[in-house]
Amino acid sequence: MTVTRSVRAAPPKTSPARPSGRAAPIKPVASSLSVRETTYLDLKEMILSGQLRSAEHLSESRLAARLGVSRTPLREALMKLEQEGLVVGRRNVGYTVLDLDVAAVCDLLAVREALDICAAELACVNATETDLQHIRALVEQMRVLHATKKSTPSDAARDLDLGLLIHEVIVVATRNEALITVTGQIYQKLRLALWLEVLWVDWEDVGLSEHEAIADAILARDAVAAAAAARAHVQSSLRNMAKVRDIYNHRRQRRGDRAPAGSKEAS
Repeated sequence: MTVTRSVRAAPPKTSPARPSGRAAPIKPVASSLSVRETTYLDLKEMILSGQLRSAEHLSESRLAARLGVSRTPLREALMKLEQEGLVVGRRNVGYTVLDLDVAAVCDLLAVREALDICAAELACVNATETDLQHIRALVEQMRVLHATKKSTPSDAARDLDLGLLIHEVIVVATRNEALITVTGQIYQKLRLALWLEVLWVDWEDVGLSEHEAIADAILARDAVAAAAAARAHVQSSLRNMAKVRDIYNHRRQRRGDRAPAGSKEAS
């Protein structure tokens, strides 16, 4: 999936509409954050660091005591994490941590590849100058971020946020509402896997160069190059998923967990 304190290259004030299900950008932890925000960030870090196990049922009373907060900010944090795809809420049952099925993630990445290629090609044709300015600004922010080494979950959050945002800007630039909607749904389902890719796989330099290649092709309105760069980017994620799977399985084995039912890992 480092944060510099002064990122100056911001997109213009008029922001494009975001695909359905997109969570708000994640901000680094700071002393000025509210109890609600710190509860959300602390709980997210517990999930992504493995302190809360995959498929673990989350007891609100125990979590509230562990975090030293009341149930109100905890419930708000859980609802936000459900929107991001990190926990699953069920009526009369409560919340559980999402269980990662790497085989299913790879199936979703195959769909993402087709969507990203289509988006890159259409953006070359339909993007406005404002869209291109957004893309340039985001690439510049990525370069500033990658100029220092990622070291905390908050840095990784910013890394992922920029990576997702540039894809959102590209798909919005297509002016194709159906593509925008479907792409948003696929990215939402991939959210946990993308988090683990950023946190567990050392991909900073590769991720930046891949986004630069996509952006450069769209800025040049070269649909062939844009499609090739988009395909290469998703293929890189597929290779990273093999690494995520190995790390994930190792952690499960240390805890004595079983692979998700119905997954290829369990077969």
